[in-house]
Amino acid sequence: METNITSFDKRNGVKKNYDLIAKQYSKDFGTFIEDLDVYEEFEKYLPPNARILDLGAGSGRTYSYFNKRNYEYIGLDFSKEMKDCAFAIHGEFPYILDDMTNLKKYFNANSVDGIFAVYSLFHLPKDDLKKLLSDIYDILKVNGIFLFTYQIGSGEEMADEPYLKNKGVKVLYMNYQTNEEMKNLLTPYSYKKLYRKEKIETSDSAINSNSVTTAFVLLKKIK
Repeated sequence: METNITSFDKRNGVKKNYDLIAKQYSKDFGTFIEDLDVYEEFEKYLPPNARILDLGAGSGRTYSYFNKRNYEYIGLDFSKEMKDCAFAIHGEFPYILDDMTNLKKYFNANSVDGIFAVYSLFHLPKDDLKKLLSDIYDILKVNGIFLFTYQIGSGEEMADEPYLKNKGVKVLYMNYQTNEEMKNLLTPYSYKKLYRKEKIETSDSAINSNSVTTAFVLLKKIK
């Protein structure tokens, strides 16, 4: 990768990518719940009427799951096209259009019961990820839960966007962590690990299909 690309440029490139693929992506995933077992595991630890924040809300599939169960759902995503698709599919619902690095503009400390960040954090450069993990810990209530994914590897790259075919070669910023690197990123915080799952991506629509393992991790804030 070019070394003079700023963190903002990397994140902004991701936003432009998701704006481009929003309509096609939402046809495939607007209501389809992938990894249902992970959703169910997350839900096991939620209190009644929990306040849930979805980081990387996309076209609203997570909303479609939790809204039916009477939770207070709030989505956040920086792609306007994804938000428009979500509203077209599900109707309007609480949805913040902004970069997740601005999280604390919208949430006070100890104000959220559950944070759901599946297939989103790996688009953040390392320093942005470190800051976001701190912000997440601050806004999460004690005994609140945090579900996230990362792709196991090392370093960063521009990956192919499968929805863009030939035009999508090396256009999507990705940041990878080894298991030890992710453990170190979480060391400053008081969490209890509740659940972990690893999955090799095999779908044709998956980023890095058949070449990377995605880890799902569920944590509980204990103080």
